[in-house]
Amino acid sequence: MIGKHLIELERVESTNAFAAEMIQTKQVAQGTVVWAHDQYGGRGQNNNRWISEPGMNLTFSIILHPRFLTPDRQFLLNKAISLGILDYVRRYCIMHPVSCIKWPNDIYLDNRKLGGILISHRIMSPFLDSSIIGIGININQEVFLPGLPNPVSLKQVTGRDTDLRMALSDVCSRIGDRYSSLEKGDEAIETDYREALLGYGVWREYRAGEIRFEGRLEGVDALGRLLIKTRAKGSMAFNHKEIEIIL
Repeated sequence: MIGKHLIELERVESTNAFAAEMIQTKQVAQGTVVWAHDQYGGRGQNNNRWISEPGMNLTFSIILHPRFLTPDRQFLLNKAISLGILDYVRRYCIMHPVSCIKWPNDIYLDNRKLGGILISHRIMSPFLDSSIIGIGININQEVFLPGLPNPVSLKQVTGRDTDLRMALSDVCSRIGDRYSSLEKGDEAIETDYREALLGYGVWREYRAGEIRFEGRLEGVDALGRLLIKTRAKGSMAFNHKEIEIIL
């Protein structure tokens, strides 16, 4: 059960770093959560800083032991976690249905970033031995630093404050449901992730390097690469940071 074992910290540089130190020194129970009220050195994709106002949002890490997954299938864990967070968000944004996953694992509401995920793995051949999933979700913050990439919070969307402890419990429960489905081999994770992707199935503009082109997002392959159908070159696969959707 994700969140049954909870380590609550008032202030820490990074919940992911704290979790990594834990698994280096001892056995850590499946689903252990490290939650910080103030994370002052959090990181996102490509070492970007995750900046969060203390006590206003969720910044936490989950430790899992997905020993049923081989390294070449690790992106499935990304899908399950992303969908779990999206399940939580959609529950509270019933009147705001345009919630989606911006590939590979950002949670968006109406082209604005609500949350992000950073996953690291330790491999014990031939399976993943442990995974640390760092998660940041903007909950009650209303004012963000200038220059951040189009942030938004649940409070800005719903107009209501959210109890962070209850929010943590709820989102962990929903991630746990998706993780259990993944462990059982539920193919709905593949379909749900694909259909939740920002831009899925519609023609829109993308940028690859200095080149702008029109494409239609078709999903991701087994390695987590984005599959885009183009009018000129047919279907193409892109790694993270090789392509950008024009919002």
